[in-house]
Amino acid sequence: MKDKVYSHLKKRYDDVYSITPNDLGFPWLTKFYKTLTAQLKFFPFKIFVPLALIITVIIYLVFGILIVRLVSLLQYGF
Repeated sequence: MKDKVYSHLKKRYDDVYSITPNDLGFPWLTKFYKTLTAQLKFFPFKIFVPLALIITVIIYLVFGILIVRLVSLLQYGF
């Protein structure tokens, strides 16, 4: 019984580790993923700060003064 469980576990273990890590199936997508994650590991603010600034400007352009009022209301409410 133990031998059967062990052989099944060994087979499943080999199946899991037969796939190369970080392989997304498409070479260009894998390269993009590796480049993006490498940047995020070492310089996360280099991506997040400009992205947050762009999103903030877009929200302000879409909603205008309403977003300023909402933020002020939330600031005083909490």
